[in-house]
Amino acid sequence: MGILDFFKKGSKEKVQPVSDTSEQGNNGVGRILFQTRWKGSALFAENSLIQKVAERIIQEDPFCKSFGSLDDEAIARTKRRIYEYEQVTTVNVAIKDGNLMIEGMSLGKLPAKQWNEINPYYGKNDFTAFVYVTGGRYKAYSDDSKTVEIAYTPYDLDIFVQFE
Repeated sequence: MGILDFFKKGSKEKVQPVSDTSEQGNNGVGRILFQTRWKGSALFAENSLIQKVAERIIQEDPFCKSFGSLDDEAIARTKRRIYEYEQVTTVNVAIKDGNLMIEGMSLGKLPAKQWNEINPYYGKNDFTAFVYVTGGRYKAYSDDSKTVEIAYTPYDLDIFVQFE
């Protein structure tokens, strides 16, 4: 099982980190010191760049399945929007001197608030991050037309950052 399989699995149960009550037992290894979630659109005003990064993530994801491999009949039964690429993710994320890089593309400098949040851990602790693509084309059942319709919202990025 590869790292991408872990993120793709989409477990129904919410996974909580296991904490060791004795910090000396593991010398703090594996202990989450800081974690946060950012929306790409809240961090960076350049929406076209977010769109390009989302498209690159989609292009690079080997497990990409449009609309979760659901046909229109299955989508109609779900009673919710099913995004074309709602489970597409990447772990190709880096922060270099405050500059956020995803799939080798720079989104720019993190805003001061976010940089100040991570700065105490940056370069001193293990960094883990992954990004989910949100938005894009979606299918949803319309009660009015009694059909599955296709619509679009701009792509965005859910960015999860953690230091151990």
